[in-house]
Amino acid sequence: MILASAVILGLIASIIRHRSNTLNQLAAIRLYSVWLALLALALQWPLLRAPARHTHDLVVQQLLFLLSHLLLLVFAWRNRHLLGIRILGLGVICNLAVIVANGAFMPITPETLAQINPGSAPEQWFIGTHYSYSKDIILSQEATRLWALSDILVLPPPFPRPTAFSVGDLVIAVGIVITLQGSDNPF
Repeated sequence: MILASAVILGLIASIIRHRSNTLNQLAAIRLYSVWLALLALALQWPLLRAPARHTHDLVVQQLLFLLSHLLLLVFAWRNRHLLGIRILGLGVICNLAVIVANGAFMPITPETLAQINPGSAPEQWFIGTHYSYSKDIILSQEATRLWALSDILVLPPPFPRPTAFSVGDLVIAVGIVITLQGSDNPF
């Protein structure tokens, strides 16, 4: 949700800045190996479509999820000439660090889940299981390595559906917005 919002915000900012020249500005962005980013997103899909279950049932999805982050790093490296992509790469590194430290899943606490699932309580969420249709594993704050980099932030109303995200996701979002300005020096 936050990354889709970043694309929309980045496009709106680009339209405001460049007006009738927006399409030319966007077309002039020199991105290399875009297929790597697209493949990385596709590799995340199996985990994002997996219902709640024990993590040992998701080994293939975990490996694909890790591989997707490595592909995103290669994409960022190939496009490091763009400030926004360098920022995006930093966000990917943050996410990859916490994911690797926590068994190839992004950790989320029961308390955060209660925030994004109105009417639920932290006690309802089973520690150590995959949170359905997400990249997350449910862990207590104490059991989470690199907790500050995990899905601890919550996208509040007016967004239609509360969503948890990480500092890395936020950094990636900033990188997307900057990249969509169509210049290496957008501000």
